Amino acid sequence: MPAPRGPRVAGRRPTPTYASTPHWGLVDIPRPEADDVDPVPVTTDALTRALRLTALILAAAGVVHAVRYIVAVVNRTRPILMWIDWLSSIAVLVFGLMALVAVVMAVLAFGRWVRQLRERQYAAAGFVDPRPTVIVYLLSMVPLVNVVGAPWLLHEAAVAGRRDPRADRVRVRLAIAWVLVNVLAVVAVGYRIAAWSTTSLQLDADALFLVALVFGVSAVFAHWAVRRIEIIAGTLDVEVERPARRLVAV
Repeated sequence: MPAPRGPRVAGRRPTPTYASTPHWGLVDIPRPEADDVDPVPVTTDALTRALRLTALILAAAGVVHAVRYIVAVVNRTRPILMWIDWLSSIAVLVFGLMALVAVVMAVLAFGRWVRQLRERQYAAAGFVDPRPTVIVYLLSMVPLVNVVGAPWLLHEAAVAGRRDPRADRVRVRLAIAWVLVNVLAVVAVGYRIAAWSTTSLQLDADALFLVALVFGVSAVFAHWAVRRIEIIAGTLDVEVERPARRLVAV
């Protein structure tokens, strides 16, 4: 029977060398630098989400004010139940505050979007936005001031970069609609202030009708503006539908 073998002593081997650092299957994907990331799509997404939420809240506020208007009209000829009057009044107050908060959040998102869009347009042309950030925010966020300031800021950004005829047309339509909505809102606010200073039921009903109308028009505008905002920002993916079958003359 042969004797058992002793332990084998491993000889020295050369140290392995690699052309590059081995990762053993683990690859670290480098993150893009902050300066290389375009912030416009992010701010555009935030603005469109704020506009959609604002449209829903404004529509709900419009319905509540319309119900309150019906209550006021009925109250002209016959008394209404106390709980209906209290419930409709509280609903008008609550939904009015909700609409105010939603509009403020949408305006803040709009100001950030205008600033990032201007920075991208001027940077693409090799320039720096000549207007200070504070001025951009004031012209795009302050009520009534942004009726003229916001379209002008977008016009400057469009002129600074490469012109897009489609975006130019959309920008003009958006500006016209924005002016009409604000004019209607100013008229409704004037009626509402007049209704608070008088005991006329007719004037109060007219003010409620105008406020409900403003909420409805504003909701439609907010929903309508979503696609136009994406077109101006260049983040809208337009898919061209092609017919599945083609007719060929023979």
